[in-house]
Amino acid sequence: MDRERMMKNVAEIFSRGAVEKNLPAWVNMRHAWKASDAARDRGLEYPANVVQIKNLDYKKELDEVRFNELIETWDKGVERNIIFFADSGDAADVDSASYTSNSYMDICVPISYMTDENRKYPVIVSVHGGGWFYGDKELYSHYCCLLAEHGYVVVNFNYRLSPQNKYPAAIEDVAYLIRYIHENAQTLGIDMDNLYMVGDSAGAQLTANYCIIASNSDYRAKLDFFTYDLLPKKVCLNCGAYKMAERNDNISAWYLRNDVDDDQNSDGKTSSHDKAEKCESKKISQAYAVTEEQYKLFMDQLDYVNAEFPEAYLMYSVNDDLASHTKALDEVLNKVGVAHITKAYGQNNPDSGHIFHMNMYNPEGILCNEDECAFMK
Repeated sequence: MDRERMMKNVAEIFSRGAVEKNLPAWVNMRHAWKASDAARDRGLEYPANVVQIKNLDYKKELDEVRFNELIETWDKGVERNIIFFADSGDAADVDSASYTSNSYMDICVPISYMTDENRKYPVIVSVHGGGWFYGDKELYSHYCCLLAEHGYVVVNFNYRLSPQNKYPAAIEDVAYLIRYIHENAQTLGIDMDNLYMVGDSAGAQLTANYCIIASNSDYRAKLDFFTYDLLPKKVCLNCGAYKMAERNDNISAWYLRNDVDDDQNSDGKTSSHDKAEKCESKKISQAYAVTEEQYKLFMDQLDYVNAEFPEAYLMYSVNDDLASHTKALDEVLNKVGVAHITKAYGQNNPDSGHIFHMNMYNPEGILCNEDECAFMK
């Protein structure tokens, strides 16, 4: 697959659901998306001025001695730009069980970090996209290294994926990750007073959802899962999906419904899709992975955005079939008085589609990333 054949819109991802009729749609779509991302990143090299410290587990206690030893012995290693805190096994294999359920994180750091005895760097948390069912930190390693070149420690992490893990697994993991880096900030050499978050597609939804929860104590009190209330200073939300009540597709069904699972039809249009449309309110608790109350809180999350939501950079492409979601969030932030920038890209470049900023060969993607780094300064 060459760059001209990379998937540029969510509709193209859906179309890959029936590639292998004997496989569930989510398996086909994972494989197609992985191939598209590999084509996008072919030939990229990691920058010499960034070091990746890989595979810390944000749901386990940090071994501070081990971490500090890795830093202290860094210049004696053969491979100076990638350090493995632990072996992640097959977590990057889309067909493995550990791909869908692990809590590994990397930190991408400027090379100056490795010899700085008084490390206290601003930190960016990157929340990957992938429709809540696909994606991992390896796919975002080049992007996170690019951000680290601007002087940040960048946290690049995995979260639990659907359909194996239903809502609220993914948003819980975002909260667990923020708590982990907050509690270990001194050892990790990060300044939590200068915390930023970036996310794209489903990752933008998760980032926005985290900020809504963290900034609204009334909303937070109604939720029955783990939350955390530390807000970032600023957020960048890229090509996100925010109008959850308007999502009526198999991707959102894998994330939300109990009756959509491994036996999902391979045509990219779940047979239980019709069930969702006909599902009466009183039956939500039977069809969905959460109670009726929790389901409505998820669907209506934009109603809980308030003035405490962090300053935001909203980005979308005019060629993206999710563009209306960013416009809707822009209207909400205007209504509640949150400072933000909303910028459209792709007017003169049809190749700038969904999450075009992840393509390090796309001049407009490069520009977008520079714009967002300038916003976070």
